[in-house]
Amino acid sequence: MLRHSQHGFTKGKSCPTNLVAFYDSITALVDKGRATDVIYLDLCKAFDTVPCDILVSELERHGFHRRIAQWGLVLELVLFNIFVGDMDSGTECILSKFANNTKLCGVADVLEGRDAI
Repeated sequence: MLRHSQHGFTKGKSCPTNLVAFYDSITALVDKGRATDVIYLDLCKAFDTVPCDILVSELERHGFHRRIAQWGLVLELVLFNIFVGDMDSGTECILSKFANNTKLCGVADVLEGRDAI
């Protein structure tokens, strides 16, 4: 359920691998002469604001029985990652996550690139 962009809670990935991979992506764009924008999102305490009904629906979509999904609300970190897992869907930017921190990067030298970010 964890996407490739998530470096936290993933075997073989860590905070340093997250930073290096994101840095490499940004410098590759800059080396090509492309203007880039980066947006940093800190979702600290965000789990406290997740609507439980949406989270239970998301768990059911992943195949969990409703009763288990409701009980699972005590597993905050895992459930938070499931909740933000779809953040990658339809994203045209470079997306990198470590636990509850997310970085977005994209080319900003054309209007379409800025709109995508």
